[in-house]
Amino acid sequence: MKITDGQWELHDYDFATGRSVWRFFDGQEMHFRIDTPVDNIVRENEFTRNATSGNAFGEWVKVASIPLNHAHEQNLVRAHSEGDDAYVSRWLNDGDNRAWRSFEGRV
Repeated sequence: MKITDGQWELHDYDFATGRSVWRFFDGQEMHFRIDTPVDNIVRENEFTRNATSGNAFGEWVKVASIPLNHAHEQNLVRAHSEGDDAYVSRWLNDGDNRAWRSFEGRV
């Protein structure tokens, strides 16, 4: 059975995570697309943010949960590895990235 999404054909699916890998051949090259559901991570972050609202910010406080592929796309892994804490803090404090935050306050 062939499962398609427009021109994309399902190549692999992980039932545990919901991650799907799609492929598309344009006549010359094979292209791949990876879809990773993040709804559960966003809901869990929101729940944790609400549950810890008003708590003091201290050591060993989890401030975010970010899917690894997104962290790589946003250069967070590289910045962290290179010690660029300013970039990581700026990214985490940006309101556009609030869905990934699990603790309120400025980093």
